[in-house]
Amino acid sequence: MDSRELLTNAPVPPVAVNMAWLRAMVARFSSGEDHARRRELVIEELARAEPRALREAANPDQGPVEILAEVLGFEVDPGDVDKVAKAYQPHFPQTTEADEAVARLVEALGQPDERTAAKVGLLVQSAATESLVKSTQGPPVPSTRRWVDGTEVTVDLKDFPFGTGPHACPGEAHAKALAEGISSTRP
Repeated sequence: MDSRELLTNAPVPPVAVNMAWLRAMVARFSSGEDHARRRELVIEELARAEPRALREAANPDQGPVEILAEVLGFEVDPGDVDKVAKAYQPHFPQTTEADEAVARLVEALGQPDERTAAKVGLLVQSAATESLVKSTQGPPVPSTRRWVDGTEVTVDLKDFPFGTGPHACPGEAHAKALAEGISSTRP
């Protein structure tokens, strides 16, 4: 087993599997080598779902989370993904329900490691695709926050709805395909 496999697949000692754990384990809230390694895990998961397959799987009775989960073969409760999405950003209200939902998602998708966190993060971020379907709401994520020299800065994503630079969304083509597929099936 090479060092990358050891880092990404090694069991983690027992920890509280909750929102804080998830944010500590996903690429979205990482930097440097941790970000690069965790982003690659997301890219590997996305590679299992061609955008065309997501577009074709769309139907009016399902949202982006359900479609993505189905295509990837994940058996999860979309309600749990929704609870986590509502608390995903650190500045969003944090709830016990979200913490419990993270634990259920991790149990459904694997073990508390970086790969499972990548799967959960991917599903949670796909929830934002619904705003692409309802295009009047603007970009899927209208802004993000960064820390610059110890000061929190809000970054407007109007011109970069999928981000830019090292934190750009690796699933842009997938999100657009989901949105196109869903839009074409809804009245």
